[in-house]
Amino acid sequence: MISTSKSITTVFAVAALLLLATAAVSDTGGPAVMVTDYKVEPEVLMPGDTGTITVTIMNMDTKSLEQESTISGGSGSDTSTTQMTSAVSAEIETIRLGSSGEIEWLQKGSHRTKYYNVGSLGQGQSILISLPIKADGSASDGTYFTELYIEVDNGDNVRFPVPVKVESSSVEILEKDIPADISLSESSEIVIVVANNRPNSVSGVQVHVQAETEELEFLPERIYIGNLAPYEQRDLNFALIPLSDGNKDFQFVVDYKNGVNSHRNTLDSAVSVRSNSDIKLILVAAPESVAKGEVAKIEFDVANGMPKDVKAVTVVPMSDSRNVRILPSQYFVGDMEVGDVFSASFDIDSSELKIGDNEIAFDLSFRDIDTDRIYETRGYEVNIEVKEQQKEALPAIALAFVALLVVLLVVGVILWRRAKRRK
Repeated sequence: MISTSKSITTVFAVAALLLLATAAVSDTGGPAVMVTDYKVEPEVLMPGDTGTITVTIMNMDTKSLEQESTISGGSGSDTSTTQMTSAVSAEIETIRLGSSGEIEWLQKGSHRTKYYNVGSLGQGQSILISLPIKADGSASDGTYFTELYIEVDNGDNVRFPVPVKVESSSVEILEKDIPADISLSESSEIVIVVANNRPNSVSGVQVHVQAETEELEFLPERIYIGNLAPYEQRDLNFALIPLSDGNKDFQFVVDYKNGVNSHRNTLDSAVSVRSNSDIKLILVAAPESVAKGEVAKIEFDVANGMPKDVKAVTVVPMSDSRNVRILPSQYFVGDMEVGDVFSASFDIDSSELKIGDNEIAFDLSFRDIDTDRIYETRGYEVNIEVKEQQKEALPAIALAFVALLVVLLVVGVILWRRAKRRK
């Protein structure tokens, strides 16, 4: 960054040279040619950049086309006459730019870099001249003066120093919110900052993200910003969607232009993708065994352990047998906030289950709140043992009747024996 004191010194130096150029030309009586304005584009070059110096050259001659003189007569009468004089045109022969070690005058290429026999500049007329330049690739930050030479055939030549600023600061990408790890069953919003650290504006700014493999998806893949003012920052949001687990590397790339010069900067980052889901299905109650034909009731808790809300959470029973009747066919939980726990229950008709152990899996599905993407994950497997129905025993009334008969028979025998003894 150019200091304030250096900028003030530069302004005074240029102003002093402008005054000297005007005074020098007036000494010969010829046309007063001077540089009235200049512009460097881009305003501040980066090392290795090309640019242009555009100067305005004006003929500052102020002589009048008419001069009136008064002659006193001998008889006391005065007469006035008008004498015609022509304005002095400046005959500019050559305009060129001196090169220094840090700022080079480009004499090759498609631009005209040297102007011969530019022609005449009449009184008060001006001309715009553009000269291409290039900053040395190893130039240090600072302000450099390159001299403009104007050769005037009928007047004094002009030497005008043009200050050219060089600064190596760039447009950078900074991490703002990038998670260290995420689950395979979620997407995550990441935030980066694009910062223009330069003292001049840049154009055509765009950022894209790329991964080393196709196992990461980003939405969007590219964001176009356009112009960034000096020292301006901009936050950019991307959605990161993992397609497989493991450690994943990716890179942000910012492209921009300083004048006509294209530049690029990068930021490397990484994320660890977990295979487990943070939406959990927790078994609350389930029978160990049921008799064939009975209904087995299974109850779950659905817990949102993710760091964000989810939508449209659904529990779906998955069975190898299509004939198994499970009610409901799916349990819709709905939207869940962070930390929510909801219940889900199912009734399973064991009539069509095989005798022995049966595994019935329950899957979870939900929508990501940021991308609306649907995720499916295995939730829980329940093992139910189905047993054969036992043969029907005698009814309870019949058993009671038989027991009563036995009791009566025993009492009768006892009474008969007592009666026999008495006789």
